[in-house]
Amino acid sequence: MTENEKALRRYQKQVRRLLLVKTPASKQFLSDLEGQIADFTGASGESGLESIVSRFGTPEEVASSFFASTDISAIRKKLTVRRAVVCALLAALVIWGAAVAALYIEAKNDYAGSFETEEIVADAEGAL
Repeated sequence: MTENEKALRRYQKQVRRLLLVKTPASKQFLSDLEGQIADFTGASGESGLESIVSRFGTPEEVASSFFASTDISAIRKKLTVRRAVVCALLAALVIWGAAVAALYIEAKNDYAGSFETEEIVADAEGAL
């Protein structure tokens, strides 16, 4: 893979990352962008990142054009759902951690208590 191809992949990855969520509209936008870039590089013979950026704009500008032409409510809804899932997972993780800690403390206390009991029994038998 040449340096130009690597730079082009990084460019497309940055655009993908800036779109925030995967919706049908964003997938279609990315597919269209890849097709337009392929058409441009094939027609002009230029495959350098500088020519791509001069033709299509920086990744930030490309992502901005997507948001300008897209219904934001679908993206907002997807982000809200994602946030709710992350919060639920974090709450479950905290509850799980508290339960494990409580079980560990209880087991440690029970285990220490059994040593004391065994020592007392051993001392009583040894005294006889």
